Amino acid sequence: MEKYDKVFGSILGAAVGDAMGGITETRSAEMIKDFFHGYVDDLITPPDDCFIRGCQPGNVTDDFSLAYFTAIELSRCAGKVDNNLAKKAVLTWSEYPEFFRFAGPTTQAAVMRMKGIDVPYKNAYLACDNMKATNGSGMKIFGVGLINPGNLDKAVEDAVTICMPTHPNNVAISGACAIAAAVAKAMEDDATLDDVIDAGLYGAHKGFIIGSKKGFSLATPSVEKRMRLAVEIGKRGMGWEETMLELRDIIGAGLAAAEAIPCVFGILAANPNDAFGAIKMGVNIGDDTDTVATMVGAIVGALYGTSNIPLKFLKPINEVNKFDLERLAHDITGAYYA
Repeated sequence: MEKYDKVFGSILGAAVGDAMGGITETRSAEMIKDFFHGYVDDLITPPDDCFIRGCQPGNVTDDFSLAYFTAIELSRCAGKVDNNLAKKAVLTWSEYPEFFRFAGPTTQAAVMRMKGIDVPYKNAYLACDNMKATNGSGMKIFGVGLINPGNLDKAVEDAVTICMPTHPNNVAISGACAIAAAVAKAMEDDATLDDVIDAGLYGAHKGFIIGSKKGFSLATPSVEKRMRLAVEIGKRGMGWEETMLELRDIIGAGLAAAEAIPCVFGILAANPNDAFGAIKMGVNIGDDTDTVATMVGAIVGALYGTSNIPLKFLKPINEVNKFDLERLAHDITGAYYA
């Protein structure tokens, strides 16, 4: 498989996951199936009771849009990822109100601080504000994996750097490093699904250790240990829908990093050799579907390339969001795979 197809597959998979996941976000899987008369597998007009209401089919949310602007900066940095790059990516993205309006409270507050705006923090007195252990770190990080093919340690190192301005805690960093390391491994020509899952576990473990030293510690479940449980569930062979519901019931698919990131790896395990089946599961599992499906799409796209991700989604996503996904893929491929 050509490297470009893997890079482009990762970018397109993440974009498709977000564009579809924004439509189903907050509903349960049962509510999704009932409301849409079946599980969602296409770009459709968002209903009026979701965050992306009023948008067109193909619109993305904060998840892929922040990853997109981060990846643009990474494509230009020649592998030199530092704090200035991490901040520039977030601040550039924040200047696009059509995307920034979807930002979560952790990212919003971080952007205000970077702009020199004092944001009173009502829970500053708490020993641990565990609400900060969110998946906002993992949603934007797949570009780090793309620029570090096969180099898990560098992917983890760069993921930590990208996380620090917005999510400087050990749990969020653990989740981000799991995604970055998985994508980095997926970019190898001979990578298998098990290799990618093992790389994600390595990233989660190492990211937690580094995050505990460089950031602050929180009291939440272990991302790594819940990933192992999610993978075991994904490999039970219960069938697509049954597995999705089992992951939802036991692991969860919510805002917490210790839910969303393990859920991603359970979905990967449940959909071997089926990129779009994995994305579709992330879109329909319920709760924070846009974030889960973005991360799933990034990993399966890197592993399987465009394979069975319908290319018909490219044009509406590019046009509605004013993106150029192919250009980004060419820039990353030229800079890191030439």
